[in-house]
Amino acid sequence: MDMRQTHELRNRLLFTALVVAAYMLCRSILLYGVAADETGGGSGAQYFLSTLVSGDRYRMTVMALGIAPYLNASLLVQIIFAFRNSTSRAKVSKIQSDRWMRWVSVVFSVVMAIVQSYGLSYRPDAGPLWLVRSIVILEMFGGAMLTSLMCLENERHGVGASMPIILLNIVLSLAQNMSANHFFEFPAIALLCMVAIAATAYMENSMIKVPLQRVSIHNVHADQNYLAYKRAPMGIMPVMFASSAFLLPYYLVHMLDGLYPENAMLVSISDNMVLTRPLGVAVYLVLIVALAVLFSFLMLNPRETAHQMQRNGDSIVGMYAGEQTKRFLTSTVLRWSLISGVLQASCMAASLVLSMQEMIPAALAMDPTSMMIVTSIVCSLGQEIASYYRYDAYRFFM
Repeated sequence: MDMRQTHELRNRLLFTALVVAAYMLCRSILLYGVAADETGGGSGAQYFLSTLVSGDRYRMTVMALGIAPYLNASLLVQIIFAFRNSTSRAKVSKIQSDRWMRWVSVVFSVVMAIVQSYGLSYRPDAGPLWLVRSIVILEMFGGAMLTSLMCLENERHGVGASMPIILLNIVLSLAQNMSANHFFEFPAIALLCMVAIAATAYMENSMIKVPLQRVSIHNVHADQNYLAYKRAPMGIMPVMFASSAFLLPYYLVHMLDGLYPENAMLVSISDNMVLTRPLGVAVYLVLIVALAVLFSFLMLNPRETAHQMQRNGDSIVGMYAGEQTKRFLTSTVLRWSLISGVLQASCMAASLVLSMQEMIPAALAMDPTSMMIVTSIVCSLGQEIASYYRYDAYRFFM
């Protein structure tokens, strides 16, 4: 009798390494005609959004849009699907949902490439401005499409879907930023980073267990049945998607400002829609909390969970099935999504306040948020790798 051993983890890790290497190679390809000495990358919190989604703070490579179109498309498609009932969702295959996400990412890529192209400076000797800008738009569009393809293929054959690319962008930018701005000379930001790491690790790796009574289980393991929720129901997703979603109003107000430069209100909003001004900070923090609650209800759907439990004859210990169960699950999801969202927003708010009061360099203001994202991604990747490792531990007999 032959024994067949799987190598699922090894194969997936190799594929992910190939994706990361290809992404790093493409990130070194410069956009045609862009003036390298005139495209400042900004400072402090504002370029955090760029480094998170593309790792290209100077917006000079074909990967300038990075993963933002993919994240925005994924967010929109997930929201649309979450509003549909379970029967409708069951009729849509993974291939169809991926196809829809690709088309949505095409739209986002085109719009973002056009808007971003107007914020770049071009070399006079590169050719007619309209032609150079068109080439740059096509290059950024191609880079965004390639990044989306990498994420989709890594989801099928690798580990972590888009997370390795995000992790790469953040770690490289974080290391460069900390070295250039003497991170360890500012104990306040270092302490805040340690708090952010510890809190994120705890929220990511701890569970709320709601004990269940299942009518189909009547053995010694019956008391071990429970409904599990993470204390951070959506992990760090709200921060990552808020970083990407913030670019939408940012691009919108700048586009309107360009179309109507005589409008004083638009000019004021455009100037303040940055993460170094109270308006931009407030919008971003509200986005984090709102997305934490929205994602939790859309993805966990306590109402549908309660309905499914009632149909199966299951119930929470000491609680009637139906309306009472629905209220309990709704309050549980709401409470913990708010706690996790407020915690994430508070860490960011504290560092931004320190920056605005000039107690720390503006360039270090987003380091606690970066640490939270890195910690969450490492925890998620570790859990996924562990599951594939356990799969490889099985021996299949033929």
